[in-house]
Amino acid sequence: MTPKELARADALDAAEKEAGATEPAAVPVVTPDASTSPGADRMSRQALGGPAVEQVQQVSLGAGIALVGLGLGFLALRMRRTG
Repeated sequence: MTPKELARADALDAAEKEAGATEPAAVPVVTPDASTSPGADRMSRQALGGPAVEQVQQVSLGAGIALVGLGLGFLALRMRRTG
């Protein structure tokens, strides 16, 4: 067998061992309430409402676009100086 065939056979054997090793255990799903209970403190787990989730997504998207723009501007200036 060629080295390439040996490597492929080893990879297939390793994949079979990993697939048959263990099955994932069932994990209970916990969904926090949207409002805090009367006895909960400020740091307790709380689900976000619809508008809050939209705001977080918009901030993340805007920050990512801004960082891409800054990176492109930086590269443009670096290329301009060297050329």
